[in-house]
Amino acid sequence: MTTSKRLWLRRTGILGMGVALGLNAWSQTFPSRPIRLVVPYAAGGPTDQHVRAVADEAGKILKQGITIDNRPGANGSLGAAAMSSATPDGYTLAIVPSVIFREPHMTKVSYDPLTSFSYITLLSSYAFGFAVKADAPWKNWQEFAADAAKRPRMINAGATGAVGTPRIGLEEAAEAARIELNSAPFKSDVDVTNALLGGHIDAAVLTGVAMPHIEAGKMRYLAMMTERRVKRFPDLPTLKELGVDVWVDSSYGLVGPRGMEPAVIRQIHEAFKAALESPASVKVMDQLNQSSSYKGPEDFRQYAVQSFHIERTRVEKLRQRGLLK
Repeated sequence: MTTSKRLWLRRTGILGMGVALGLNAWSQTFPSRPIRLVVPYAAGGPTDQHVRAVADEAGKILKQGITIDNRPGANGSLGAAAMSSATPDGYTLAIVPSVIFREPHMTKVSYDPLTSFSYITLLSSYAFGFAVKADAPWKNWQEFAADAAKRPRMINAGATGAVGTPRIGLEEAAEAARIELNSAPFKSDVDVTNALLGGHIDAAVLTGVAMPHIEAGKMRYLAMMTERRVKRFPDLPTLKELGVDVWVDSSYGLVGPRGMEPAVIRQIHEAFKAALESPASVKVMDQLNQSSSYKGPEDFRQYAVQSFHIERTRVEKLRQRGLLK
């Protein structure tokens, strides 16, 4: 080896060590200012309620405030879109729901779920249930399905979004049960809830937004649309148990822009993992009839890849059925 090559290797080695030490020192001082967390839903909604509880606890651990930036609209994909132009320094993060894995197969978006994010922590899953008014004539799902089979498209059912997760879940459940419902899309869970309580529709697919009305005796679930029974209603069967092989997998988690430092990802992940397990977080999840769906960075990334491919197949089926152009 020549003398000049030895000098070059020595210099580049020293430079590399300097960069590594610099990055390490920077990550050790993180965070030195408040963090902004984009939540793609309106303030006060179920997701916002839980995320605020978790962010508050995580902020205490990180010893910095976490400011919530609510950006509702676009089927909950505005948090993902915000990451496309964010600096990957850990100070701008976002909550992303499962719908972001479907959107790229339906329309042009500014992000790629496989490459645009630093996946940090999967947090929780929505628990969808098939809801009716308390005084509805059906005592259970079996009675509802039997009635619907006798009266095709005569029972009105509502869900959020023309091609949102609740509407897709409704359509898939009806198809699996071999019944035809007159399904109507609504702009929000609040709109669906009001339509059901007002008698404008007969049934609805609802998550935690239904809980206050169930507790008040104005509404009830006929069955859960979850993979397994939920803690809040241990005696309420799932559609899957009742022979309708459909359940809705709809989670949300924390991401940052692509290119974040691994040490910073670990630090944020550890704070949010602890916050997710905190009494404050668990209390809100119980109130919303939700549960933890925790996954760390690598498991969350693998979940994203799997979900992206599952949603591609789902969108193809929706197009075949004429629900998508």
